[in-house]
Amino acid sequence: MHKYSKEIPFPETKFFTSIAKLDEKEELDSVPSIAFMGRSNSGKSSLLNALSNHRGLAKVSKTPGKTKLINIFRTKVGFNLVDLPGFGYSKASHKEHKDMMNLLEGFLNSWKQLKILFILCDSQRDFPEEELSTIEVAMEKKIKPVVIRTKIDKLNQSGQHKVRTEMEAAMNEIGIPFRVFYLSATTGRGIGELREFILETLGVQTKVSNVEPERESS
Repeated sequence: MHKYSKEIPFPETKFFTSIAKLDEKEELDSVPSIAFMGRSNSGKSSLLNALSNHRGLAKVSKTPGKTKLINIFRTKVGFNLVDLPGFGYSKASHKEHKDMMNLLEGFLNSWKQLKILFILCDSQRDFPEEELSTIEVAMEKKIKPVVIRTKIDKLNQSGQHKVRTEMEAAMNEIGIPFRVFYLSATTGRGIGELREFILETLGVQTKVSNVEPERESS
């Protein structure tokens, strides 16, 4: 049972469209966007559902790496949430993995209105070098990189301290500090703080009517 945080309201969010190629985006990047990337099973879908307070917004797959499309969700106040394909830890072929990585690289190069790139990583795993490189690329392109360590509720105090130490080391390696959130979509820990950060960064007023999570069909 997921606990959906209501401490900071989030604009009503609905599925808008999916694209397989970046040349299909047309006017999609004419409005501000925030994107979520991460390896398969990093918890992207669960986070999007908790963030929007909408259980069925993003489909949570039991098969890691299943989603290979860019899914676009649009908020009532006009900005997009972009769910990028998961990569790694999946049964995808080498070619499929390469295609997904090319899609991610192309996205960073071409999406003009991308304001924040959220890089998700399961707290139970080490932070990969590939993600560290993505942070540097985002900074070079003047995109705000933000790391989200998910499933923090799965760790004890010692494990949580280790994750924080790991992220401090990553910042030292790059030489530039970046924002890190430690979240649990299951307990709701940190979701309100993340909502507030997104809305403040995009200049959106937080006094928006909250949307109750949809009831799951029996």
